Amino acid sequence: MQILKLLLIFVLFNANIDLRAQGWQAPKTMRLIIPQVAGGGADSIGRVIAQNLGEKLGSNVIADNRPGSNGGTGVEQLLHSSNDGSNLILVFTSVMAINPAVYNKLNYDPLKDLKPLGAVCEVPMVMIANTNMQVNSVNELIALIKSKPGMVFGASGGNGAFSHLLLELFNSKTGLGITHVPFKGEAAAVQHVMSNQDSMIYFSTPTPVLGPAQSGRLKAIAVTTTQRMPQLANVASMSEQGMTDINESFWYGIATQANTPSAITDALAQAVFETAKSTSLIQSLEKIGCSSTPLTSNEFSERIKTDHAKYGAIAHAVGMKID
Repeated sequence: MQILKLLLIFVLFNANIDLRAQGWQAPKTMRLIIPQVAGGGADSIGRVIAQNLGEKLGSNVIADNRPGSNGGTGVEQLLHSSNDGSNLILVFTSVMAINPAVYNKLNYDPLKDLKPLGAVCEVPMVMIANTNMQVNSVNELIALIKSKPGMVFGASGGNGAFSHLLLELFNSKTGLGITHVPFKGEAAAVQHVMSNQDSMIYFSTPTPVLGPAQSGRLKAIAVTTTQRMPQLANVASMSEQGMTDINESFWYGIATQANTPSAITDALAQAVFETAKSTSLIQSLEKIGCSSTPLTSNEFSERIKTDHAKYGAIAHAVGMKID
């Protein structure tokens, strides 16, 4: 009899937990961790998503910048936070698909510790150069580098960043040896290119370079997808310029802790998916060069697994490793 009473108490207790979870309401204040510095592409995109997601949930979603380790610092912050659905993180290609391949020691496993809620948008990367470099195309850049070996450098937003991977991929495809120069974030890399201190290229997300490229403060040489960007319609793709095997984009989505109750993640995933399809978000993101690519939680998880394998293979092939 005592065992039956204990069993009944256990069943009722867990039923109450399930009922509370099924009736979950978004708290008045939530947090979206943006694991990059303020002023870069991820920051601009994350803040637009935070505002629109907050409107969908009826919550004030506060953007919280936590830069470091290509997003790893932000993930660590999330994993030490409450798993009640009030803490989310903006995830992107580096955080989920590249870091596991380039870090010898990583403080999280993206496939085990994080629950992808949905993808929101993706951007082509834009190869930019100093205005004092006498190049306007990929072929002209290659010719310049060959004529002045060691005189052209390649910036990145940090060791192991997507911009670093694309630089090494470009080196491997062209047989060049552009020296890598890491900066502390995308904004710092773009500012250095614009300073004209060195002959330097950089693979940037569109947000920080659209204005400068359109005003002539830097040169946009190519985009990394097969299709051109509407915002830079006069800039040819790398495929159009002869590098037909380069078609890379950088995606953004939302995740939370993997141990968050499933009823909460289900509600959040639905909200993220609906937000990603909303006209207001799509229009806001298009202004900063991010194309809407709404994916459900399951679809996003499969995309992460695919790119995890793809970029891991590229990183291994070009020898990218961070201690």
